[in-house]
Amino acid sequence: MTELKTKNIQYIDTLRALAIIGVIIVHVATPVINMNFHKNMGFWSIGLVYDSAVRFAVPLFLILSGVTMLGKEYNLAEFYKKRFTRVLIPFLFWLPAYWVFRWFMLRPFEQPKEFSDIINWAGQLYLKDGVSVHLWYVYMILFLYIFLPFISKIVVHTNKNIILAFLIIWLIINTLQSFKIISIDNFPFILKKMYAYSLYAGYLVLGYYLKIISIKSYHTKLISFVVFALTILIASIPTYFLNVNSPKQNLILLGTFTINTVIQTVAVYFIFKDSNFDNKYISLIIKTISNYSFGVYLVHVMVISVFFRYGIFWTMAHPLVSIPFVTLLTLITSLIIIYIMRKIPGLKVFAG
Repeated sequence: MTELKTKNIQYIDTLRALAIIGVIIVHVATPVINMNFHKNMGFWSIGLVYDSAVRFAVPLFLILSGVTMLGKEYNLAEFYKKRFTRVLIPFLFWLPAYWVFRWFMLRPFEQPKEFSDIINWAGQLYLKDGVSVHLWYVYMILFLYIFLPFISKIVVHTNKNIILAFLIIWLIINTLQSFKIISIDNFPFILKKMYAYSLYAGYLVLGYYLKIISIKSYHTKLISFVVFALTILIASIPTYFLNVNSPKQNLILLGTFTINTVIQTVAVYFIFKDSNFDNKYISLIIKTISNYSFGVYLVHVMVISVFFRYGIFWTMAHPLVSIPFVTLLTLITSLIIIYIMRKIPGLKVFAG
């Protein structure tokens, strides 16, 4: 998402474009799931299938970072200046922007008016969901960037089999934690966050591993597509039966660190690896979405919220139709906003 100036390799662009579209689908489909639980299980199931199909979204961003960034030697000063400038400066704009936006989205009688009340409200909002639920990714990627040059140096001097062993251990830890066999609930807040963010480094290493291994099969893409389809079924069908008679919603199988999500992300990677589109218009669309992906990520929740205020929501039609429609409209609107920001000198640096 943040490697905006990386030399354009079409399949990398394609995967990054798919990842940001997947993120938008998650945020459009999640209300379908939450609002229809035990009310309309047909609609709930549709939201579940859409959500199950794009669990790869955030992991794919990290795998692409591993593919494009690991295995290199870095000058630390140059690396930190370059990466933190690209991520931190836009973040420092969008963080207060979401504070202001959230205040304006409150009903008039809910809006704090006194300065002390506004500060208290802003602090509570920050502690509750980081001002906006999607900004956690920025905290996480900034944390990982601190260690990325050192991870890169380690993996480049590490045998492939040792990297594979690390990934297997990582998968085991993820599985044990996903099913609450091990828990960090009693950790102090800061340690809990650092540990959680550290787990995402496994996706960086996985990306590097996928880059260096050689899989020689003419059927790789077909097999990957079948595996991808199976991961949707594995996530959605058991989740349905876990919930159909349960008073409390259980979406544990949709977690970012489940083995199924890891497999789905790898499958998507191999479906599109080394693929190229000859149509120049399709190529241009893919490249544009890829290059604007970080900015789209930053603004899209704001766009979805405004749409909701004016009735452009999954409820406007059957969710089979409304989810892709609202997703497409959100993507186009977000692209336009970031395009305009990039054309305005004072805002260009914040556009992402």
